[in-house]
Amino acid sequence: MKIIYFVSQFPKLSESFVINEIYELKKRGHTVSIFAITQTDEEIVHKELQNIDLTVHYAEQPSLQSLPDLLSHYILNPTVLRQAAFVDEPRYHASCLHLGKQLIEFIESEGSVDLIHSHFAVPNRIAVTYAAAYYDIPCTITAHAYEIFSNPDIQRLQRLFLRFDHVIVPSKYNREFLREKFGVNTEMTVVPATTDANKFDQSGNCISGRLLTVARLVEKKGHKYMIDAVAKLIKQGYDIEYHIIGSGEQEQFLRDRVYEFGIESYVEFLGHVSDDRLKSELYDAELFVLPCVIASDGDRDVAPVALKEAMATRTACVSTTVSAIPELITDGYDGILVEPNDSEVIAKAVAELLDNPAQRKRLAKNARKTIETKFDIRSAVDQLENLFITLT
Repeated sequence: MKIIYFVSQFPKLSESFVINEIYELKKRGHTVSIFAITQTDEEIVHKELQNIDLTVHYAEQPSLQSLPDLLSHYILNPTVLRQAAFVDEPRYHASCLHLGKQLIEFIESEGSVDLIHSHFAVPNRIAVTYAAAYYDIPCTITAHAYEIFSNPDIQRLQRLFLRFDHVIVPSKYNREFLREKFGVNTEMTVVPATTDANKFDQSGNCISGRLLTVARLVEKKGHKYMIDAVAKLIKQGYDIEYHIIGSGEQEQFLRDRVYEFGIESYVEFLGHVSDDRLKSELYDAELFVLPCVIASDGDRDVAPVALKEAMATRTACVSTTVSAIPELITDGYDGILVEPNDSEVIAKAVAELLDNPAQRKRLAKNARKTIETKFDIRSAVDQLENLFITLT
């Protein structure tokens, strides 16, 4: 198949699941091209990108000079106009039409395309449906997290989902949320956002007392509860070294919290790291902790890829019962789940695993098995590939 991936930014370090999908589809002989709204300024990229040949087109940002583009024969095409026939804020509507025109032109330059797939159900993805209507090809979309949980514009999203041929979601939790909250009747398929288990060796000799979190420094990741838990554990006499990988808007807040507790010598912020450094940190960690919460604006994680990567390395994990994480981790079998927003229970869970190496090793062994049997990239792309073939 010849597939266009429509994304907001490319490449984006925190969206490894998109890279994993594309890489696996390319390995299977499909042609994948990228249409991105903007380019990231991140210096570190995933290794997979160095091993695949990708055509990437970046959109031109709309301006007043772009207005004549809306009179293009691409936009005035009857099928596109029918697809675009809804009342909305004019500037937003014009921006989406401008994106749609550029996508149509990109497809024209690429030759025939079988399907357009988009990640993240933000309202501007309506532009994808304009191009799909113009070429009479199917379009699909994966609805992830922030765009449906964080103060969503329900009316726009309802219109968006209606215009796609199929909606993909990373969990059963997402599917039920979209059915109940948005009344989405478009067919939906659960395809987990995941990783390549074979990319990660199984951790052998970890560093005693080394704890790790890999996540953007944003509210929904719950870093502050882990920092509080680390302070409690240190006070109880545990010899801990806590590494945090990631960057984000809460970095200064979290650094200040570490300083207030006087635990600077125990906590290290590593920022963005290379794939090799990520693997090294996962192998060294005695425990991986991701204390996810529901943010004040409703945003939440689903089943984070970072957890799956830690599980793939046979690193015992502690996380919370938020959203779809229980679809990934079975408490007491392949990890430990605690209630969110509670540093006390996180500290207790971490202490119990630090004190019980046999339990830690059992959880870690089962975690690797879970990833291999339920969440490996090959099985996820099997589902995705079968769906794309069915639609085309």
